[in-house]
Amino acid sequence: CINNLRLIDAAKQQWALENNKTAAAIPTAHDLLPYFKDGIFPVCPSGGIYTIGAVGDPPTCSIPGHVLPQ
Repeated sequence: CINNLRLIDAAKQQWALENNKTAAAIPTAHDLLPYFKDGIFPVCPSGGIYTIGAVGDPPTCSIPGHVLPQ
């Protein structure tokens, strides 16, 4: 799950860079699909739900403890 959160965060940063977005911009899962292998959005192996959030904020998972290290 942590690796998936890293992938989501990297996709957000790349999307923002390529589309001249600010840290406050919030991409959709659809916006990020081109940045994932085979265009498939990552899924938490424990069944958690990912929240993408703003470009300047780390993505989150609904499972407690599934967080990106700061």
